[in-house]
Amino acid sequence: MKEGQSSRTAEAAAALRANHFKNAENPVFSDPFAFDLTSKGWQKLLTTPLTVKLINSPVLNRTLGLLTGQVVGRSRYAEDLLQQAIEKKITQYVLVGAGLDSFILRQAQQYPNLKIFEVDHPDTQATKQRKLQRFGEIPKNVEFVAIDFEKESIADALSRSSFKQDKPAFFSWLGTTHYLEPQTTLNTLKSIAKIAAPKSEVVLDYSIDHRELSGVERFGSLFVSQFTRFLKEPLKGQFRPKLFHDSVNHMGFEVAEDLSGDGLSHRYFNTRADHIRHTIATHMLHLRLIK
Repeated sequence: MKEGQSSRTAEAAAALRANHFKNAENPVFSDPFAFDLTSKGWQKLLTTPLTVKLINSPVLNRTLGLLTGQVVGRSRYAEDLLQQAIEKKITQYVLVGAGLDSFILRQAQQYPNLKIFEVDHPDTQATKQRKLQRFGEIPKNVEFVAIDFEKESIADALSRSSFKQDKPAFFSWLGTTHYLEPQTTLNTLKSIAKIAAPKSEVVLDYSIDHRELSGVERFGSLFVSQFTRFLKEPLKGQFRPKLFHDSVNHMGFEVAEDLSGDGLSHRYFNTRADHIRHTIATHMLHLRLIK
């Protein structure tokens, strides 16, 4: 993203969540605030009948519907695991690259003992906080932490906050690693391992090498690549799962689950009438810190 403006891919992701909530039968992930959080341009598209009909057509859902599946699938997966973590008495939730995620509007008051840290680029945060003002006072258990992932570590950023390094935390890192250099992603995970307490958990999505894909999946991956390039936020980060696992193991994490796109489709999109499914170009990775 460019200095001085919010993330365009964050706006696009919010628009996809909004469309899914408004137009899908039995939404996989319900986000009633996404429409208000996205940009005016996306709002106009999502209220134009012809555009809505096209976006939700069976043909698009079988192809570009992979975008919707990826966005709502990763959010559902992360919040399912967050719920399990809360049941295990984890009381800190860190949204890494929070973007226009609406958890603090949907759930913060339901979990008053959960300290929520939104970590993101200051420009995206500024835009989001202006939007949040429409919904009243921000819950007291929410704290915004500014960071530029390419210039500083998350440990440095969280050390400026009220984050408790001696208490386990749940880190959710969605829709971000694709736009970072692989080494930046690895450095961020090392930084989390450095500042987080044992039994902390991390959930993130990551891209696999598009050269390993074929057919509509390869076409879809190339389309997403061109789309993000058009938004001036090009895809940079891709990993081979085995090598990625080896790297995080050396940091002190264990891989609790690496769920493929097919696995996500089976778990959340099986037999849906609208044919939405999750792309196989990205995986969900669930890590547990055991150091």
